[in-house]
Amino acid sequence: MLRPLMTVLPLPPSIAPSGAAMDRPAPARSRRPRIVAAAAAVVTVLVGGGLAWAWRGPAPAVALTPQFAAVAQGEFRDELALRGRVEPMRSVQLDATESGRVEAVLARDGEVVEAGAPLYRLDSPEREQLLLQRGAEVAQQMANASAQRSAQATSLAQSRRELAQLASGVEQAQAEWQRQRALADAGFISPAALEQADRARRLATTLLSQAREDQRAEAEIRAQSLAEMDRAVLRLQGGLRLLERAQERLLQRAPIAGQISGFQLQVGASVRAGDRLGRIDDPDGGLRVVADIDEFYLSRLRPGLRADSERGPLELVQTLPQVQDGKVRALLRWRDPAAAAALRPGQALDLKLAFTAPRQAMSLPDGPGVQARLYVRQGDRLFRREVRLGGRAAGRVEVLAGLRPGDQVLISQPPSDADVLALP
Repeated sequence: MLRPLMTVLPLPPSIAPSGAAMDRPAPARSRRPRIVAAAAAVVTVLVGGGLAWAWRGPAPAVALTPQFAAVAQGEFRDELALRGRVEPMRSVQLDATESGRVEAVLARDGEVVEAGAPLYRLDSPEREQLLLQRGAEVAQQMANASAQRSAQATSLAQSRRELAQLASGVEQAQAEWQRQRALADAGFISPAALEQADRARRLATTLLSQAREDQRAEAEIRAQSLAEMDRAVLRLQGGLRLLERAQERLLQRAPIAGQISGFQLQVGASVRAGDRLGRIDDPDGGLRVVADIDEFYLSRLRPGLRADSERGPLELVQTLPQVQDGKVRALLRWRDPAAAAALRPGQALDLKLAFTAPRQAMSLPDGPGVQARLYVRQGDRLFRREVRLGGRAAGRVEVLAGLRPGDQVLISQPPSDADVLALP
């Protein structure tokens, strides 16, 4: 850092000391050391740049350690290493169908249960209250229907009595009219008396006919009302049965026979409808392997591909097309089901999925420097060469053209894109 120069102002002649006794002129500072230091720095930079130029050419200085690998002739395996998970072929998820508080847990995780065995029981006061309320509504509606039927029976009895009386009146009026007509024919009564008897006969007949029509209409209305009430009772009874079945579902039973897995329910816990509580695995349904594969290989996945494991060969049977987090799910099954007899659901398994059959080919280890234009070592220099590469699998790259077995190739990241590089 350069220091700022200080400026000294002169004093007035009357008070300024002469300085003759103590001051003497200072010698002038030479600039030669500064020039020598700058020249040494320039030489150092040039020498350092020349040493770096020998390896990296005109590119900026990068501290790298070159890594080489030889091209080899041998068996090339186009396969993918996977980590799979063993799952049962047939399993049933245990989802809560009702909401409530766990009152009792009747099974344990890992236990083998029979179909219909109780697993847990819930306590739901709201469900019980709703069940009592719906039962009261059914009883009230049935009581209303019974009262309506009783009223209908009373009305029908009264109507029958009225019809009987009206029918009797018609008979009396008919008989009276016949007597009056006979007397009128004999000349004992006047035509006016006969006409009055005829009017009484017609009135009695009309009243009887009108009463029958009114009673028929009333009976139809009462019957329709009773039918509506009966349908309402049936609907209420149906809802009551649904609530009773829901009440029965508070005691959850095993849907199939098998081994309980992932069942960690505790007494007092709150459960909502739809909660995943565990599953039941069918031990007789067999096992399969589920593997998550990068979506890059989705176009190459097809049923029938072979996968090798320490438990024997497997076969790809299905690929789920849904992509989640850049992964697709593949389902594999053992060609010999007996090979998985010692495995248990949830275990991890290492797999090697083969896309093609093994073949003889040239290959070299994969790396960032293994591209269509790579560097081949010849003595202490690296020459850039155009090559044709094939598939990449299991950390190796297939070489189709441009190289020979034994060629030393730079597999690490090259420091620049020059055509020729010199090794340090």
